[in-house]
Amino acid sequence: MELQPFKHTVRNPSGMKNIFAMTVLCSLFLISELRANEDNTVLHVLGIVFFCLCAGVLLWSLFRAMKKPIDLSLQDDAILLNGRAITAEQIEVIMIRRDSVHPIIGIKPRGARIVPIRMCFRYVDKEERGIADIAEWAGKNNVKVDYSFFFRWI
Repeated sequence: MELQPFKHTVRNPSGMKNIFAMTVLCSLFLISELRANEDNTVLHVLGIVFFCLCAGVLLWSLFRAMKKPIDLSLQDDAILLNGRAITAEQIEVIMIRRDSVHPIIGIKPRGARIVPIRMCFRYVDKEERGIADIAEWAGKNNVKVDYSFFFRWI
């Protein structure tokens, strides 16, 4: 029996924790630089490098949060996400994190230690139906589903 392809609209997780943390760190750096009276060049350069890193992560998180929704398609033996086919053999585990308002789904490839950000998404609408569909797909393709906390790479 062939599985009907399911299509769902998904988007990147909002990353509000990242955005908040990087905003706080950038603000703290700016405040400390404005109040600094010392002329320690090494600390000043390290601070600027750290600030640039935090600002880069902040901009990247904002960019990903603002991206338009995309389609996720569940086919017989593959998942189409971001125009890339991910076969069941390439997937070690599908991880579902329900600690936020919108559950976050991460697809962990074989050999990876953490979930790549490009394989992390949340459903725009019909979340419960989407989670049920991906769990059903995983069951039919012998892919493990884990309902626990997971890390994702920026």
